[in-house]
Amino acid sequence: MKKTLLFIILVVLLCASCTNNHEIKVTHEDIDDISLTLDSKSESSNGLNFVLKLQNNSRYIIKQNNVNLSFPIKIDNGTKGNDFKIESKGNKLDIHPGEELFLTVFAPMEMYEGNNNIDLDNPYIEINGYINEVEGIMHFHKGGGYKTMEDF
Repeated sequence: MKKTLLFIILVVLLCASCTNNHEIKVTHEDIDDISLTLDSKSESSNGLNFVLKLQNNSRYIIKQNNVNLSFPIKIDNGTKGNDFKIESKGNKLDIHPGEELFLTVFAPMEMYEGNNNIDLDNPYIEINGYINEVEGIMHFHKGGGYKTMEDF
């Protein structure tokens, strides 16, 4: 009985001490090496056109991501977030280290025309994605006003 108990304890300790040496250790620095910036903004007769530049300067593949643009809502003492977001076009899966993409966003004039509560001059851009594999622990998010994101 004692030998069996000792054997079970030994097996449990051995299993608990085993680690996967191939486990990826994503750091804040890796996330900092993923940048999203507003490359250009232009106006057409139908609305506003934006080009966003996504650069993966991290050590890992961005497996999946969504890039969105929204316009803050003006309030008496500043602005607040807007839940209405426009998803970018031209995105893809598996963005490798060193790769950059140019994504486009179109905001139709009907969305903002005559609405003085929308801050068109300071769009909010954000990326939600996964590093190396689509699992909760590998999720990341970066976002902010485009002026803030220039230094990200």
